[in-house]
Amino acid sequence: MGSLDVLSLSNSWNHDKSALIYDASYKRRWWRVSQNVLYGLGHVYNDLCAAMWFSYMLLFFQAVLDMRAVVAGAMLLLGQVVDALATPVVGVLADKYGTKKAWHLTGCILVTATFPLLFIRCWGCWFNENTQYLYWWMPLYYAVLIIFFQIGWAVVQISHLAMIPSITDNLQVRAELTSIRYMASVMSSLTVYLITWVVLRATTYSTFISQTDDYKFRDVSLIISGLGVISFMAFHLFFKLRREDKSGKGAPVVQNGNGTFVHQDNEAAKLPAKSKIMYFLRMPLLYQTSLLYVFSRLYWALSLVYVPLFLEERLSVNPSAGSELVASVPLVLYISSFFFSLLLKSKINSFGNQVVYFIGSCLSLGSCLWIALAIDPEASIVQIYMVATLIGAGSSITLVSSLCVTADLIGPHSHQSAAIYSIVTFADKLVTGIAVVAIQNYKCDDVVDCPQYYRGVLTYACGGSAALGILSLSLTKLISIKTKPEV
Repeated sequence: MGSLDVLSLSNSWNHDKSALIYDASYKRRWWRVSQNVLYGLGHVYNDLCAAMWFSYMLLFFQAVLDMRAVVAGAMLLLGQVVDALATPVVGVLADKYGTKKAWHLTGCILVTATFPLLFIRCWGCWFNENTQYLYWWMPLYYAVLIIFFQIGWAVVQISHLAMIPSITDNLQVRAELTSIRYMASVMSSLTVYLITWVVLRATTYSTFISQTDDYKFRDVSLIISGLGVISFMAFHLFFKLRREDKSGKGAPVVQNGNGTFVHQDNEAAKLPAKSKIMYFLRMPLLYQTSLLYVFSRLYWALSLVYVPLFLEERLSVNPSAGSELVASVPLVLYISSFFFSLLLKSKINSFGNQVVYFIGSCLSLGSCLWIALAIDPEASIVQIYMVATLIGAGSSITLVSSLCVTADLIGPHSHQSAAIYSIVTFADKLVTGIAVVAIQNYKCDDVVDCPQYYRGVLTYACGGSAALGILSLSLTKLISIKTKPEV
């Protein structure tokens, strides 16, 4: 064999080697992307249920079941309280027993067994017209369903969040996973809205829904449950989670000057798991992080519930305001949320989670000020669409960044991630339920007495949530400066 032949073989071998390396690198990237997408599917069922719960539960109970408003509000509050109480219990047990995927599957089965029944007329209510019988049986029946549904929902939420630190130690990948998770949430909410709009074939729900429309809510709940079952089955069949380490190892966490969390090796790293939980519980930053999530979640929930009611209220004062807004404005809000969560997927680490949270809070507060100063019954449609865009942007940015801050706080402590996430998310369930019940309680019976009540809700309740989020962020920065380790 001549030298040219040897050189040719060498070049060919090097070319094949480079091709193999490129092919392996491409497959790794494709595998990571596909696994990240599959991870997003794991919370779709919960997101579908949450959108239906917040947007249509009160409507179904009051308009279809003819349940008293105070009882319907108590049902919503019961669900939020049960969710809040179940969250820390699930967090502790999921870290100690079994795997995150096993807990997730258990929660999905519990949700599947109860959620569709929440939007179907209760057993015994079809054939018994005794008012006294329905007075106690109907609330009891739905209260039991709500309790088991919310326990299942909490199990899915905490186990799914706790998988993020188990998937990777890379903060950028964690931010991508959080963004994908929120994008899936937005798409789920949009799907619920579109399905309900098609099935109900109405935009002004409060003047359309009656007791004869119970089968429509049944159909919507069954469609949503079918989509949810498909999503969590795909998640469990194809998503691969690395083996969990429950040894309790890992370095403790401190916050550095640019708003991210770093982990240092010292004696605390040698503590057993139970002592390490107490180490986290003694950290002021854990509770500051919890406040960031609570206020971002409260802003999102109140916007989701009261934007449609605000549009109906505006339409009742000014019938020529455009009834199509009741259908199109939530659509714009969801599209804006999806776009900004997609943008955050690649940009959040460039600015830092806390800076991004501040930007999102400012957008949220700006939308509330705009509603207060300019969005009266005579405001133009363009202004309303622009406000909806700001609401969607602010809610997506603050939610994603607050969860990224939590993931940074957990760091390599994936063996305790469920407990930490349960602490961070505990208060938002209670706060949201109490806020909605309080707002409904102060609503005037006659629209003449308070023609712009829901405009005030979006201004003060949502604006207050954004302002409190900024205040919590300021306290977090202040604490990080005081506790910054000396170099």
